Amino acid sequence: MQFFTTFLFAIVAFVSLVSGAPIELSQRDVFVPPVVLPNSQSVWKVGSKQTVKWDVSDPPAQITNTEAKIILVTDGLLDFEHPLAEGLDVLKGSHQITVPKVKPGKNYQILVFGDSGNTGEFFKITN
Repeated sequence: MQFFTTFLFAIVAFVSLVSGAPIELSQRDVFVPPVVLPNSQSVWKVGSKQTVKWDVSDPPAQITNTEAKIILVTDGLLDFEHPLAEGLDVLKGSHQITVPKVKPGKNYQILVFGDSGNTGEFFKITN
């Protein structure tokens, strides 16, 4: 009998906890727009102006966070300390940046980070 009472109490506590959660949490949507440019064919030159583009053709009805950052990813490492751009409207779909001074290579990616992050294809940066 004690097991049944404990089990019943656990179920009631769980239902109370779930039903007491704020409604807004269940209404949040995460927007992960795919990065379109740069792509695997892109070659950027250090110091040049380049456009980063991401696909905003299918956003959710409600986006929790519309503020985005553009981050350079090198060998899988995200450079959050030196964003290429920040405070952007994720629904804008593009932003022009200046290519930072980095060593030449083909191991670069762009991350558009807002509600969630989405990393594009690998591309090349030259001097």
